[in-house]
Amino acid sequence: MSAETGAVDWVAALAEIEAEIAELQATADVIRGRIARSGGVAPSPGGGPGGTIRPDSFLKMSIPDATKKLLETTRTKQSTQDIMAALVKGGLPPSKYNTVYSILSRRRDQVGDIINMKGDWALAEWYPNHRPKAKAAKDADAGDVDEKPAKADKKATA
Repeated sequence: MSAETGAVDWVAALAEIEAEIAELQATADVIRGRIARSGGVAPSPGGGPGGTIRPDSFLKMSIPDATKKLLETTRTKQSTQDIMAALVKGGLPPSKYNTVYSILSRRRDQVGDIINMKGDWALAEWYPNHRPKAKAAKDADAGDVDEKPAKADKKATA
């Protein structure tokens, strides 16, 4: 198959495409460098949630720890559905939506390193000024000293 007979030279076509890919990759690397120098964070190659997740990324990890690693890796807020898909892609067994949401909510309330912002999960360190409304209400209730001993006294006399 030669160019003289009108046939496609697949070897040459492949070489041309690979050269273009290399050129585009070099351009992307330059742009990532500029973003890093300006203090920004470049998106992971592949774009979108889970672009760099390997099948063993989350093996032997709990859902909250795997989620934290996912958020650190992607550096973007993630919906519960996106997190569930990424955790499965990373090697964890599938879980129900309510299970994952409940576990992450408990982590938010007890540890506070993962937060929920209008349905998307993020790392608290990304948003130092974010104060969830529910937490402020819990703190106000905790300051009410008179109410707690009264409940304990009722249970003790029963």
